[in-house]
Amino acid sequence: MKRKSNCFVTILFLIYLALLVWIILFKLQFSISDLDKIRSINFIPFHYDKEIGAAFHLTEVLENFLIFVPMGIYLQMLLPRTKLYVKFMLIAGTSFLLETMQYILAVGCSDITDVLTNAAGGLLGLAVYSIAAWLIGNRIKANRLFSILAGIVSVVVIVLLGFLLFANR
Repeated sequence: MKRKSNCFVTILFLIYLALLVWIILFKLQFSISDLDKIRSINFIPFHYDKEIGAAFHLTEVLENFLIFVPMGIYLQMLLPRTKLYVKFMLIAGTSFLLETMQYILAVGCSDITDVLTNAAGGLLGLAVYSIAAWLIGNRIKANRLFSILAGIVSVVVIVLLGFLLFANR
């Protein structure tokens, strides 16, 4: 049963990673040619162009934070014996890789703020899982709970994205 459950979580994690790449790199587009050609780097944390407005930046920071929370939860479920700092480095490394790919592909603004907020979101995911497992009393029940929640959220997100894409064609 544990192997079957782990396979399900692995599939959900791969779906999450595919959606993460699609959202961050491809901006929900099917073709890279549909994307604006933007190549810039910001190495100053939380430094923004004043013309765009603070509300936009706050929303972007929150979205960048929240989109990596599931990664922390998935890593806790899939790599239970791996040290916390290794999981954190995987999260930060994934964020850094995606930001680097944005620059290489010229599909967005690479920003150190994104790396920091993504890493913080992943760290929150690690903590949420650990606290839930501690409150529930064991990892098996916590894995079952998060597997069910992840399955439901995955279906809802895929349906909503499908609807969004269909409506905007």
